[in-house]
Amino acid sequence: MTFTELIDEIEIWDDWRGKYNRFVPQFVSEASTGKNWEDWDQDIFYEFFMRPGDQCVSSLKQGYFTHEERDLIKEKWTELSVLLQKIAISQEQPLFDTYYQIKELIRKCTYNNKKAATNRLIASLQPQLLCTIVNEDKLRGLIYLLNKNVEDFELKLTYDWFQDSYNLLQIFKEKLNKDVYEIVTLPWQVYDYFQEQNTPSSIEQNDMSENKLDQQIQILEYKKQIILQGPPGTGKTRMARELAVKLLGLPSTEELKDNPQFKIIQFHPSYSYEDFVRGIVSKPNEDGDGILFKAENRILAEFAHTALQNYKASKTTVDTIISEDIFDVFIEKIKDEMAENDHHQYPLTNSVYLFSSDETKFKYKGDNWEAHKNGLNMKFSELRLIIESGAQERQDIKKMSQVEEKTRQHATYFMKVVEKYYEFKQTYQPEVVFAETVILKNYVLVIDEINRANLSSVLGELIYALEYRGKAVESIYAIEDATNEVKNKLILPPNLYIIGTMNTADRSVGHIDYAIRRRFAFIEVLPEPLEDDDRIHFNTEGFKKVSGLFKNGNVSGEFEAKDVQLGHSYFIAKKEDIRADQTKEDIFNMKMDYEVVPILLEYVKDGVLIGTFEDKEDNNKKYEIKDYINTLKTNN
Repeated sequence: MTFTELIDEIEIWDDWRGKYNRFVPQFVSEASTGKNWEDWDQDIFYEFFMRPGDQCVSSLKQGYFTHEERDLIKEKWTELSVLLQKIAISQEQPLFDTYYQIKELIRKCTYNNKKAATNRLIASLQPQLLCTIVNEDKLRGLIYLLNKNVEDFELKLTYDWFQDSYNLLQIFKEKLNKDVYEIVTLPWQVYDYFQEQNTPSSIEQNDMSENKLDQQIQILEYKKQIILQGPPGTGKTRMARELAVKLLGLPSTEELKDNPQFKIIQFHPSYSYEDFVRGIVSKPNEDGDGILFKAENRILAEFAHTALQNYKASKTTVDTIISEDIFDVFIEKIKDEMAENDHHQYPLTNSVYLFSSDETKFKYKGDNWEAHKNGLNMKFSELRLIIESGAQERQDIKKMSQVEEKTRQHATYFMKVVEKYYEFKQTYQPEVVFAETVILKNYVLVIDEINRANLSSVLGELIYALEYRGKAVESIYAIEDATNEVKNKLILPPNLYIIGTMNTADRSVGHIDYAIRRRFAFIEVLPEPLEDDDRIHFNTEGFKKVSGLFKNGNVSGEFEAKDVQLGHSYFIAKKEDIRADQTKEDIFNMKMDYEVVPILLEYVKDGVLIGTFEDKEDNNKKYEIKDYINTLKTNN
């Protein structure tokens, strides 16, 4: 099919085009004056800023502000009107920087990121430059469908709505050689045309699913962290796992279990920085005298460190490397000598000796010690500090403020080891070995329900590290690293990917502020009809009935239907879960009675679903919304 043949299939929506042609030029005219909102033509102001729902002239039921958001926009009007005016008086060139300024300003006025509402405002101010598909997923979907189905159409996605919207509309104008006011409805109608075609086969669905995953992988590789957002039951966590499988090059999601390159956690309201990044833990003092409080890496810092080690090793380009630094070799030499000694001891004086070791310290004691029968710690980190200070005698150690009090008290014994190090260094010949090639690996952290925690508090200084990958940021806690050096730096390497999931229907959770939002790419995962395949049965009738509740003006203006509509997983019966004494209908009925209907009734209680419902399948019979939901129960 050619582009022209496609357009010939479409009959223009004259009513919408007529309203668009009347309202949009007036909107541009009003905005170009820069006047106060009170002085605007009230019909125009209502249409673009105050409309609570239903279809608007500039886009199909896409993007509305709540009462509170409208009031905040009015409070910010002095700042906003200047930006609106700047766009309105420039009809020849897209002003991308100004678009982003408006987006940031409106974001400060909205509870959720009302991308569609903001895009609708901006697109209406430059109708010759931006198209009316203001839903970002739908715009990307249309471009995908055009690229796939129209032989003389090709457009590469940028994954920036403003860029993609501009590029798409220019192609429509060029191919049709018409003014935008004549073709304004066509992008939407083309999208609608493709949606009305026969439901794709399971093979085509798999192809589209693969294409979606590939697109999301591209976004991940560019941004490094994304959030999959959508209403309940759309498979956000499953999609996160599928993305991890692709990034890690695994054959299936089963391979993620116990995979050292994959971690999944779930946030909750009490989650903190100390739980997620780095925190203080208490441990018994091995010397037997009280409790030690020590900073330790938590899941993110530990996972990031592992990824960073791999990233650094993969960048090694020299052919040879020195096997270990001198201090490490020296420590291993002492350990070897202790192991060879019949009593596993290494003498420091006639009566004091080292008698054991681990990765961070030696243990030492004296023959006649009563106070410390279990020995004391001689930390490698303390020995390093003494060596780096250039200490030559016991008194030098006693003057060091950066070492522990116990080290200064027992300076004689520490100095004995340091002297042995100096002797060893003079004769040491470093071993040169061939470097092994280290393959760069990806590491994936999935954070389920990411918005249930206070993200600003949980992430702390990592807000900066998310944007500037590979650069060190200071943590509020310092730890000893593998080389026994005390450090407070944190680095998120480029091979660490973070995937969050967010339930858009849950209004009880924490707000994600703009500083965090701009560091994540947000991808909508919306309800979609499926087809039976070799794994599942799909309750098409139930999905259609429930979806209808969200398409007939029954969603409160405080919400967007796409944020609350129940997802397709509520209508799936996995074939492997159906017992011999059950049918797929049994599963469908249980899901409808005990999962779907209760959450729909909760929506009524919370004011999400309102009004009356007209059942077109039953002679247009009208119901109170609650009564109609109860008719969906199968055990009536």
